[in-house]
Amino acid sequence: MFDLPLPVRLTTVAAFGYAVGCLNAAYYIVRRRLGSDIRDHHSGNAGATNAGRVIGRRGYLAVLVLDAGKGAGAALVGLVLAGDTGAAVAGVAAVVGHVWPVQLGWRGGMGVATMIGVMLLIDPLVLLAAIAIASACYAVTRRYMASGLVAMATAPVVAALVGRSWTAIVPLTIMLTIMAFTHRGDMREAFAPRTGA
Repeated sequence: MFDLPLPVRLTTVAAFGYAVGCLNAAYYIVRRRLGSDIRDHHSGNAGATNAGRVIGRRGYLAVLVLDAGKGAGAALVGLVLAGDTGAAVAGVAAVVGHVWPVQLGWRGGMGVATMIGVMLLIDPLVLLAAIAIASACYAVTRRYMASGLVAMATAPVVAALVGRSWTAIVPLTIMLTIMAFTHRGDMREAFAPRTGA
């Protein structure tokens, strides 16, 4: 594998990342626990937050850890097989697989936990900066979703400001674009002006 040309290795890690991303923890855990499709419950999202609504706090934590773990794991395999570029390609592919899993009819989760796992592997300092930004925004606005979206939006900017290479900035930007798409409804609600009672 290590003797193969870089394009072949990148194609391999992209396919691996996508396949791992397709393994949707929320879907399979709820299917096993309740015998139903999590996408038929509450928000219809196959992710940690909706899993928490359906099967409780333990379900939320289990899905959160598994989704983040698959993002970090995919990026780690990419790193081993094809360096920093491989980590970026495999990580983004894992997010794509989570959001659009082929075996689930292209309907998965929103990708936040998987993105966090990828960021943890690619650039943990930028991830910590994003968490700090989210915390600061929440302290001022008391808007959970808006704070998280602002933090995600600033992650590529932070990476550029601290001199990170394109192998960190580009995947962050791509994942941010995916997050903007999956959270488009939440974005409209999060930044809508609050009305008085």
